[in-house]
Amino acid sequence: MSKKGKHAQKKKKRKLKINPKTFTIRVVILLLIIIGIMIYNVNKPKEEPQSQEIEEQVAEESIEVSVEEEVIEETIDTDVEQLINEIRAENNLNENNFHFFYYNLEEKKYYFYNENTYFTAASTIKVPVAMLYYDKVAEGTLSLSDTLIYGSDDYEAGGGSTAANYSVGERVPLSYLLEQTIVNSDNTALNILMGNLGYRKCKEELTQYSDVELPEDFYTSNIANVSYYYDVLQHLYENSDKYAELIEYMKKSSGGIYLKANLPQYEVAHKYGSYEGYVHDYGVIYGENTYLVGVFTNGVTNASDLIARIGQEVVECAENEKIEIVVDGNIVTTDETQIEEMNNEVE
Repeated sequence: MSKKGKHAQKKKKRKLKINPKTFTIRVVILLLIIIGIMIYNVNKPKEEPQSQEIEEQVAEESIEVSVEEEVIEETIDTDVEQLINEIRAENNLNENNFHFFYYNLEEKKYYFYNENTYFTAASTIKVPVAMLYYDKVAEGTLSLSDTLIYGSDDYEAGGGSTAANYSVGERVPLSYLLEQTIVNSDNTALNILMGNLGYRKCKEELTQYSDVELPEDFYTSNIANVSYYYDVLQHLYENSDKYAELIEYMKKSSGGIYLKANLPQYEVAHKYGSYEGYVHDYGVIYGENTYLVGVFTNGVTNASDLIARIGQEVVECAENEKIEIVVDGNIVTTDETQIEEMNNEVE
């Protein structure tokens, strides 16, 4: 037998002796631990069962549904086209004496007529010239409190009070010139603004508002076309914050006549022009939607009334919702006005 085995045989078992007091303390401690564990388990937040069904539900709820925004494509407004054709036929309007644009900004519907033929712009040029100066103010190169010199060649008869309040050689506040140019169509104020830049340079800077390829005559004389003025008006509207004061002046301009005449319920920011038979107006009409409208005429009788009529009827045409009704088993497309007339006939 090995030493290890022998030693094991001689080893005696010892009896465990426990002090009663110590035993009681240990039992109490054990019970307290057990009670603490039980209390913890009772108060512990219950975990949600993560069954496959619940996991799938959570996964479905967490999926982001991607909804593509509706893309509205530009389309010709055939109703406005028909309206303008009817007005043209009634008033002998053609490419020699009539130009027109219309754009519904929300619905992206448009109609242009004779948009590329040039005409004498008259005072309609005052809007893009004013825009030039508001750009310079926004850039910090000029301030509305700056003054411009009243040159010896700047006087021109017309509306406004620049010539009455200032003399040649005096300096006139830029803020005053801009207000007079737009609100009162002051020709002297315009000439000071353009003269300060130089006529040719001013016209060159005006090209920034349009992608239209302009002829040499644009830089030496006061001509424009519908395409150019549509671009100018769209730029004005898209940068309304920069041109906020200009737009307010346009709203004050020519109250009660031209595009405003038959639309007293709407705000109209516009600028008219009238010179030797050329009578124009163009602007932003704030209705149910926002409309850019321009009417330019040459030698047309009662042109002011015609512009007022076109402004009114174009807006009515745009805002008169088309409705499909069934008459004798057939679907007929009509509008709100015709529905009202039919109801009146029945009554």
